[in-house]
Amino acid sequence: MRIAQPDAEAGAGGADSQSTVDTNSDDAAIGRFRDAVESIAAENIAARSATGETVGFASAGLGAATAPPESEPPIATAESAAVSPSNSSRKSIAAEEFVLIDSHGARRAALALEDGGGAALTLSDAGGRTRAAIRVGIDGAPSVVLYDALGRRRLEVALKPDGSSGLGLYDENGEGRAEVVVSGGGAPSLSLFAANGKRIARLPTNRER
Repeated sequence: MRIAQPDAEAGAGGADSQSTVDTNSDDAAIGRFRDAVESIAAENIAARSATGETVGFASAGLGAATAPPESEPPIATAESAAVSPSNSSRKSIAAEEFVLIDSHGARRAALALEDGGGAALTLSDAGGRTRAAIRVGIDGAPSVVLYDALGRRRLEVALKPDGSSGLGLYDENGEGRAEVVVSGGGAPSLSLFAANGKRIARLPTNRER
């Protein structure tokens, strides 16, 4: 009796077919896994983009993780320099005169250097007439002067370089009519003047002095 032997080539072919089937099954499983991972990654990216989060995803075989960009030092601008506390203390504007005007173009205030070299701040009414002035002379002596509606000096307070202080009152013609002075040594005096500028009274009198 002859027993039939299995065909070696057929067996080999069957093994190859089985191996191919197994390989195809593995590839299909890997493909489904890849699709699932990519779907999850896409959903995560969409969700994080909607909330403004930085998106970064790393997975073997799907590409390297996206690294966040390196932060760059802030760029200084004219606006940031102007409001920066460290810069604001060093900012200044230099000029020989600053003028403030109203909505009608009338001169209402000015800060300037006068011809004699002193500094003055003058304030004017709506008609442009000077009504008040604060001055510091070239000798450093300060004074405050008030003017009437016609621009005539009516009152002056001054501190002289010798240390004396004084108050002067003027009439409607701008003529000095009364003067109160305290000398640098502390001695007070009062003088009254006529319209022509002649002194008509003085306290203390020459005898009392």
